[in-house]
Amino acid sequence: MPSSPREQILTRQDAAVRVALLADLQTELEKLGRRCVLARTRRLVLRASPAMYEPSGPTNPQLHILTDQGSRVVTTDGAVYHLPGGQPCPADDPAAAAHVVGRDLLASAAARPGVSP
Repeated sequence: MPSSPREQILTRQDAAVRVALLADLQTELEKLGRRCVLARTRRLVLRASPAMYEPSGPTNPQLHILTDQGSRVVTTDGAVYHLPGGQPCPADDPAAAAHVVGRDLLASAAARPGVSP
């Protein structure tokens, strides 16, 4: 088995809630001209005996914000968005979170001459 840390398996309902929240944020970011990709992830464990391995299932979805500097990742726990700078933002206000992300991307680009956000 791999030694890397494993993502927590989510219930289908919890995964669906997180995907919906990230889709709301994606819509708001796209209104601001940001390109984003929403990625659903699953852990698949192939096993001979169920007792030997952890279960398969959906893991934490991610919203990838595409910039000239690469991709920035946003996740959510259902209550808050975890933004690229590490700061939390309430998940009940995707428009505010989108503005925080946009501001942070502009600040990051300003710190790197010749790079656009």
